[in-house]
Amino acid sequence: MISKSEIKKIRSLNTKKGRELYNLILIEGKRLVSQVMHSEFNINKIWTTDDFYNRNKDLIKQLNDTIIDLISVQDLKKITKTQTPSGIIGIMDRPLGDIKKMNQRIIILDNIADPGNLGSILRTANWFGINNVVLSEDCVDPYNSKVIRSAMGSHFSMNIVKTNIVKYINRLYMDNFQIIAADLDTKHTIKKLKLESNKWALLMGSEAHGLSESVSNLVDYKIKIPQSGQIESLNVSVACGIFLYHMSMMK
Repeated sequence: MISKSEIKKIRSLNTKKGRELYNLILIEGKRLVSQVMHSEFNINKIWTTDDFYNRNKDLIKQLNDTIIDLISVQDLKKITKTQTPSGIIGIMDRPLGDIKKMNQRIIILDNIADPGNLGSILRTANWFGINNVVLSEDCVDPYNSKVIRSAMGSHFSMNIVKTNIVKYINRLYMDNFQIIAADLDTKHTIKKLKLESNKWALLMGSEAHGLSESVSNLVDYKIKIPQSGQIESLNVSVACGIFLYHMSMMK
C-alpha cells in the first residue's frame, strides 16, 4: 500500500512548486495512463484501487514494466482534486520540450492564465496536427493538473516550451517566419489571410487583455475573426480553434 510519505509527495505535484522540486507530474485516469503508455514517455509508478485493478486486467497487463502499488479510495481522495477519482494515478518525469525542433507551424501563447483554456488550446492544436506550442513565461504551468485533464493527453505527443516570447518572435523573424497575431483591434479578418508556407506562427493573447504591449509592437500582421453578434469577445480557446480550422483549409 501507499505510504504517508508517498501521499505527501504526490499531493505536492498538484502545485507548481512541487512539480519543479521533484521534476515529476501527476497523471490520473485510465485514458491518460493509456495515452502515456503509447507515447515515447515512461510512467515511473502507478497506484490503483483494488476495484480498478480487478476491473481493468487488460490495462494492468500492459503495465507489466511499471511498478504498480495499491491505494485505498480514501487515500486517493487525499491526493486528487477530482470529485470522483477513477481509481488509477501515476507519476512520470516532467516532459521537456525542445525549442530547436520547432521549424514550422507554431502556436505562441501570451500570458494565458486559465488552466482549462490552455488545456483546450493544446487539445485543439493536437486535433489539427499542430505539435509546437511556445508559452510566455507568464502563462499558466502546462503541467497543472487541470491543464493535463483538459488537454486529454495531448501533452504527450506535443513539443511544449516556456520561454521569453519577445526574444523568440525576433528569432523567428530572422528565420523568415510569418507571424500572425490574433487581435480584435484590426480591420483585417481571417478571410484575407494568406499563408506563404508552413513557416508560420500563430500568436494568441491572454483571455482578459489580449496581446501584451511588448509583444503586440513586434507584429505587423494582425487579423481577427469576423463578428456578426454583439458579444464582446470569444473565449481564447474557441478563437484558436477557428483560426486553426481556417488555416488548415489553406493547405
